[in-house]
Amino acid sequence: MKALQGMEGHVEWAEYPAPACDVGQVRIRVAAAGLNRADLLQRAGHYPPPAGASEALGLECAGVISEVGAGVAWNVGDRVCTLLAGGGMAEEVVVDARHVLPVPEGLSLVQAAGILEVYATVWLNLFQLAALQPGQKVLLHAGASGIGSAAIQLCKAFGNPVWVTVGSAERLAYCEQLGAQGGVLRGEGLEALKDLGPFDVILDPVGGGYADLNLQVAAQDARWVLIGLMGGRQAQIDLGALLGKRIQLIGSTLRSRDDAFKAELLREVGQQVLPLFAEGRLNPQVAMTFPIQDAEEAFAELASNKVTGKVVLVIDPTLV
Repeated sequence: MKALQGMEGHVEWAEYPAPACDVGQVRIRVAAAGLNRADLLQRAGHYPPPAGASEALGLECAGVISEVGAGVAWNVGDRVCTLLAGGGMAEEVVVDARHVLPVPEGLSLVQAAGILEVYATVWLNLFQLAALQPGQKVLLHAGASGIGSAAIQLCKAFGNPVWVTVGSAERLAYCEQLGAQGGVLRGEGLEALKDLGPFDVILDPVGGGYADLNLQVAAQDARWVLIGLMGGRQAQIDLGALLGKRIQLIGSTLRSRDDAFKAELLREVGQQVLPLFAEGRLNPQVAMTFPIQDAEEAFAELASNKVTGKVVLVIDPTLV
């Protein structure tokens, strides 16, 4: 089979060993795969996959089951989406059957390819780790990203007012259209957040220089969940402010979690989140699609920080 591999800062659609389908697994003929910042990092050599995971790129995809292992309730021909530690950008993937969910009613395989990584990340970090309660206020940094787009919609669905930081007025308008109460532009200074807070939960994929700001705008007993380091890995933190406000600082990654953890997380996502797509309360925000042969262009678009929502690579156009 062919798979997309990151090599010295570029990608190559090349031959790759096809995995065997074992007990408790399913083989999926991939229609499309979502592109995430983790893929950018892996392509650059900064984020290798966990031990035992595929070296090919891709943390999420959607397609049609083509083979089932023993002890699996899925059927050949089922339309599914899945969360992976790697290998989603390939003609086919073999995955733990517990990490597979049905494509929500009304969604195409292209749309479904871009939902699980972001919605599972948001559910884990806001609703499990941060224990977000209805009515509590949320601050999202990089609010127009794929994760931000998902978080805004989930916050709206579960009764949480949300504000964002973004890079342009157009991106702020996009977030407000999805349900954000408002926000501030990075280029105009983030200090205006003090007038919008304090915030009970902060979802932070930036890190770096945002640390002091987060401490200033956090509410008493706030939860600050750090999920990325787009702004750098070094920061000075006023531990007195952290202590005085009883802030919980939580570092979180999903990719390296074990299979049992991901299975339980996806069970909750399947119960609590996916039905909201069929109800029209959540909408996949696919900003751009690219054929897999144009993967370099897709990576460049995501790296530009101008994309609102998700970028999806189409791998098998006969399925979509």
